[in-house]
Amino acid sequence: MYIITLDMEQYDCPFINTSDDLEVSYYMTYWDFKESKLINRGYIFASSDDELQNSLEALSRQPKFLELELLERNKNTALVRTTIDFTDAMSIVRKNHGYIVGPFFVRKGKEVWHIGFDRREDLENALSELSNKNNFVILKENNLTIADFSKVIEILPNLVKFVSSLEKFTFEERLIIEAALKYGFLDDPRNINLEGLAKNLYISKGTLSKKFRKVAKRIFQETYELLKNL
Repeated sequence: MYIITLDMEQYDCPFINTSDDLEVSYYMTYWDFKESKLINRGYIFASSDDELQNSLEALSRQPKFLELELLERNKNTALVRTTIDFTDAMSIVRKNHGYIVGPFFVRKGKEVWHIGFDRREDLENALSELSNKNNFVILKENNLTIADFSKVIEILPNLVKFVSSLEKFTFEERLIIEAALKYGFLDDPRNINLEGLAKNLYISKGTLSKKFRKVAKRIFQETYELLKNL
């Protein structure tokens, strides 16, 4: 079995089109095929309550979007069941005997696919056809089994929460993380002390100490919550 991960851009995907215009992400975790239709169940994460409503309304206006059932809604997050017509890319995958082996991640006009093929010939034919109308990058080609992907699906809500928390780091906090790794502050033994790291970041030692503890606490808290579900 050949499993590949694609970073995909499509011209006719309702999720990609709306994520390109709005501050919204889609994590579709379960799916069914019904003739030429794809039925998804998954999560919508928006930057605000209003943006979530905007995304729901925008999806309903997309040409290939057929149906949306709102299963649960909490502030800027929704659990939904959607039905869409096959996009051109999905039609190509299905025509070449491909199948979905992992969740769809859609954000900022791009979509990460996890698809599988039983034969190398089918994989190569699908990629050749996809390249005619779609832009994509192969992120991975590996021998991961469906069982491995099932583990990811089981913890996906917690994994999404973890990633969402990381996305909330400010530019300054990201610089602190980068500098701590770059200059060896976390090495054993340390290549630089707190004062030296602060000088590289042009902030005081006390300020860095406070901000570093805040960053570390968030990382540890979210990692602990994720570990509890493994």
